[in-house]
Amino acid sequence: MSESALGSVFEISLRILLMLKELFPSKLDEQQVSALDFISVYASDFGLLDENLHGYGDYRFSEYPARKHMVDSALKNLVLDGYVRLSPTPTGYRYSITELGMAVCKQFDNDYAKEYIIATHAVLSKFNGANAKAMLKEINKLTVQSLKEVGHE
Repeated sequence: MSESALGSVFEISLRILLMLKELFPSKLDEQQVSALDFISVYASDFGLLDENLHGYGDYRFSEYPARKHMVDSALKNLVLDGYVRLSPTPTGYRYSITELGMAVCKQFDNDYAKEYIIATHAVLSKFNGANAKAMLKEINKLTVQSLKEVGHE
């Protein structure tokens, strides 16, 4: 099997666990998870860190819409495997990490995980916790700006 873990549902699952661990006991909806993860990975573009965790590809902002399905799949797998708890609310579902998920996170001891956690805290600080509306507005603004720069120079 030659499938790479990079850019996969598995990779996103690991980042979601780290994110939810840092936010515990808070619960996030899928939109918050997606936006927070995206901005954390590209924190430099949002003026939060010196470097992006995933570099500076010309079309990195086009990743956001494609990630929605992957985040959905990752959350589903994490819930089914017992790493994340699904909580119904009047406005939809929210996700939080379980004890099993916390135990998995204790095994993440590498530079990438540490940098991702730093980025997550920077995003939370800038966007009032995990304000989905504000995060999406900023993602959309930078997406349009990047399309103008890349496609119409």
